[in-house]
Amino acid sequence: MEPRRGSVVGRQKVHRDRYSSHHRLIADYFDDPPVYNDNIFRKR
Repeated sequence: MEPRRGSVVGRQKVHRDRYSSHHRLIADYFDDPPVYNDNIFRKR
């Protein structure tokens, strides 16, 4: 018998919208005007 692969039995899958999250992150830092200015960007 082969070892089980994939999700853990009994666990619920949580859908995370990774594509939209990436675009929001890029927009916060690199859009014009950015949400965070240069001083805050350096701290992060």
